[in-house]
Amino acid sequence: MINMDSLTAGDKMYIYGDSGSQGIYRDKALEIAKGLGLAMGTNPGLLRDYPAGTTGDWSDHYPFELKGIPYVYFEGNNWDTVKDGDYSETAKFGNIMHTPNDTVSFIEKNYPGRIKEHLTAFVKVLDAMLSTDIENQE
Repeated sequence: MINMDSLTAGDKMYIYGDSGSQGIYRDKALEIAKGLGLAMGTNPGLLRDYPAGTTGDWSDHYPFELKGIPYVYFEGNNWDTVKDGDYSETAKFGNIMHTPNDTVSFIEKNYPGRIKEHLTAFVKVLDAMLSTDIENQE
């Protein structure tokens, strides 16, 4: 399952995936990003409800995860903002998602070029992933 969610507002670009051996899709995506010179990371695991390399169980990927279907999840966020048991998408404005600031015009005005940068980077990684036989690599 490929989940592309909240891609453009966050300060940084992240890739998450399953825990254990099914995390191969996250790991391959991170490897591809690195090879392309793209600054992408994964959740460092600073919060109990967000284990390292994964994300919480409330997004679109979760029903697939429950069925044992591996997922890779692309997101714009900022794990460097973790404080008092929570985090926000941006250091400057906090969370943008689901607020009145959750618009293309707000993001472009306050972060010129971020939308294009993030979308281009995520699509490059996804394109390379879809061209790779990840399951049959040694």
